[in-house]
Amino acid sequence: VVFKAEVLSADSGVRFTYQIAGCNRDYNKAFGHLKSPGWPDNYDNNLDCTVTLTAPQNYTISLFFHSFGIEDSSECTHDFLEVRNGSDSSSPLLGTYCGALLPNPIFTQNHELYLRFRSDSVTSSRGYEILWTSSPSGCGGTLYGDNGSFTSPGYPDTYPNNTHCEWAITAPAGRPVTVSFYFISIDDPGDCIQNYLILYDGPDANSPSSGPYCGADTNIAPFMASSHRVFIKFHAEYAVQPSAFRLTWDS
Repeated sequence: VVFKAEVLSADSGVRFTYQIAGCNRDYNKAFGHLKSPGWPDNYDNNLDCTVTLTAPQNYTISLFFHSFGIEDSSECTHDFLEVRNGSDSSSPLLGTYCGALLPNPIFTQNHELYLRFRSDSVTSSRGYEILWTSSPSGCGGTLYGDNGSFTSPGYPDTYPNNTHCEWAITAPAGRPVTVSFYFISIDDPGDCIQNYLILYDGPDANSPSSGPYCGADTNIAPFMASSHRVFIKFHAEYAVQPSAFRLTWDS
């Protein structure tokens, strides 16, 4: 706050009042970012924050952890992030997380998700950055931001049979998207007809495409789009061998 005055009388003055913003949040939308308080700096001690995500009815929410670092402890009894499949603290627990290991994605069967972040009075860490999306099919959805990652349903386990997912990535305008293949193992006899992944250089499946991709290949060159929007389609009729994938994007 900067205050400037040319002339002050003896009884002149200014009084300011302020209130520290709370850390509880409620989001009613299909996708977005979650960041720990103070991100990217360390979070404060003695926090107890709740976040409620509400997607459209008949949608299901997926969480993708982009960065994670919470004070580690046995059974996460000090600092922790708690995720529940519902709208409040009595909803079924999906997991409690701490430490530096990046958690696997969380795929829910609900359009509501409840998160609680708690820190104790001793040690703090960097915290977390999470992307969430939702879709009526249980996978896919809209991903917004300058970077992130997404996976096949159930990753790192094998995706279900008869899975079809579509993702739309939108980065900030003027920043072309690059998609990298962190891990891919899509079971297919080799023709990429029944099980495949296709990337499109644009907002939808009418855009120029790259692929289809299938099989297991760790040397696929990054997909460099010409704009800030990319569309991805994944289709799998069956999986005989262990199959999954994880892709990352930057812009």
